[in-house]
Amino acid sequence: MAHHALLQLSGGKGLGRLIYFQGLKYPILVKPAVYGNPLLSAQGLYFLEQMESVAHIRDEEELSYPELEYILDNYLFQFAKENPDTCMTFRAAEGTFWFEEPSSMYRSADHRFTDTLALDQLNDPTVLQIEALDPTDEIDFCDWDIGGNYARAVLTEYVEKISKLLQTKVNVKVMPSEERDGYFGKLKVVVPQERYIDFFQAIALEDIDPTPFGGSLSKVPTAISLQDSNTYGCETELTVETITATRMYAPILLSHFFSGVKETNPLKAYLAYYNVLEYYFEEALQLLSKPARTELEQLKCVLELLTSEVDIAAKLASIEPAERSAIAAPLNPSVGPAILGVDLSQTSLRDDLARWLYEIRCAVVRSKKTRRGAPASSFEPYSLAVNNMKTGITIVRWLAILCMEKDNELAQP
Repeated sequence: MAHHALLQLSGGKGLGRLIYFQGLKYPILVKPAVYGNPLLSAQGLYFLEQMESVAHIRDEEELSYPELEYILDNYLFQFAKENPDTCMTFRAAEGTFWFEEPSSMYRSADHRFTDTLALDQLNDPTVLQIEALDPTDEIDFCDWDIGGNYARAVLTEYVEKISKLLQTKVNVKVMPSEERDGYFGKLKVVVPQERYIDFFQAIALEDIDPTPFGGSLSKVPTAISLQDSNTYGCETELTVETITATRMYAPILLSHFFSGVKETNPLKAYLAYYNVLEYYFEEALQLLSKPARTELEQLKCVLELLTSEVDIAAKLASIEPAERSAIAAPLNPSVGPAILGVDLSQTSLRDDLARWLYEIRCAVVRSKKTRRGAPASSFEPYSLAVNNMKTGITIVRWLAILCMEKDNELAQP
């Protein structure tokens, strides 16, 4: 018997496509999803930009959730490397899925705010009869989801009316003015601005199985058709992106890295990526056979282990000119003196880049008014100055990825 697992994701809102992960023990399909089993709260239309995502795994053997989560972490790390602007992880702050009580005559809907009758007349010998009180009800009582079937009959009519609304036009006569052009003719009363699918297409996404995609790149389609819909203007297919990953990284480093990916607070995101580098402070000294008296010297050794001057020059050349200028310019914290920028005119950048990253770290961690009698640099949480750290996060994230790859390389036999 096939076993299925659905893993809740964080930061997958607005994905708008399917992502097929392959290369490790289990292939995993990430796809848009409707959370919470909506019934009374169901919408006629779902904008893809507003839909969350879910990870779907299917295998013939029983699945281990801790193993699945670790595999998904490694897939999402590869995804993060290829899509640096995304923040998708499986570390959700609040759980949305739940387990139903098998003996109950009801199942949950609408994020567990609604109970809906569920009785299996065909397969449960204890269910002797289910009969509508209203003889005009046209509901199939052989289908166990009784409450859901009643609701879908209502939703079908609602979706049909939404479809009609999307096509409704009115005659308009508007004279021109200084603010806008005039118009004589027909105009739609509602005009969606983003891609959408209807309720039934959205619910059917759960049934898209990972296994038909196959296990090799050549078999994965570039798009998949959605359930047929008569609703006006709905999408008919979703594109499929394929991500191949073959490496398994250290769990503790993945945890620190995704803490940075998930964080919306720049201060916490910076420290999460910096923690990946910090993990290698003593290891780098041993591998390079170098001493270090201070944390800054340790950081310089980590950068020496991970990068060359050529690597850093190439990285700085690849980023936007505005970001490159920001690295060279003084970085203003919330209080205290500005952090001196990196001198991009010199041929040796690595040590100065380490100094810059370390001084940002100190301004993030410390809140001292003075240090050795002089004003100290510090970032105030949620202040406008925090936005000045954006380029620093880009660089420390890049180095964190290099550190994880180096750790994986050193771990190989």
